[in-house]
Amino acid sequence: MFPPDRLMPYAIRSYRTGDAAALAAVEARAAQLFAAHGHASIAATPAMEPAAFDRLARANRTFVVEHRSKGPVGFAIAGPVGAFLHLKELSVDPAHGRRGLGAALLAAAIAESRALRFAGVSLSTFRDVPFNAPFYARHGFVELTVEQAPDALKQRFHAEIPLGIDAETRVLMLRRNRQTPASKPKSS
Repeated sequence: MFPPDRLMPYAIRSYRTGDAAALAAVEARAAQLFAAHGHASIAATPAMEPAAFDRLARANRTFVVEHRSKGPVGFAIAGPVGAFLHLKELSVDPAHGRRGLGAALLAAAIAESRALRFAGVSLSTFRDVPFNAPFYARHGFVELTVEQAPDALKQRFHAEIPLGIDAETRVLMLRRNRQTPASKPKSS
């Protein structure tokens, strides 16, 4: 889909059903990083069953980063929530981390939100985990207090709080697209 030179030997493409098992395993490996940041319960969460991952991925806009010889090593899943394309999850296998792959997946989701004329991209994430809110802030996302959020985003924020996690550790963030106020999202 877009292999800028800096991503070689990686490329970003759309999700395929055959990716489910590999990407469920990527999600589980990426979750291990949360243990070092006070969220051992997330690290201990078992991998999603491939059939469940496939249903989630096919029901949304899903981008995959693929290594030329190792196959799928990361993904971003986004779906409409009100006027925004909401980033439900972004995971990169830690063995392939720190190479700009998360940023490239995020760029793909932002481009998709523009192409579909959404108001922007929304997400909820951990406030103080370095590869969460600080990462998104470096890419133009800003905090939106839950109280100021449209109802659809408020509901999504609360639905995404992991079991046993304090809501105060989470943050709702937006990156608005520059477009005319009359723009409306295209239906999927």
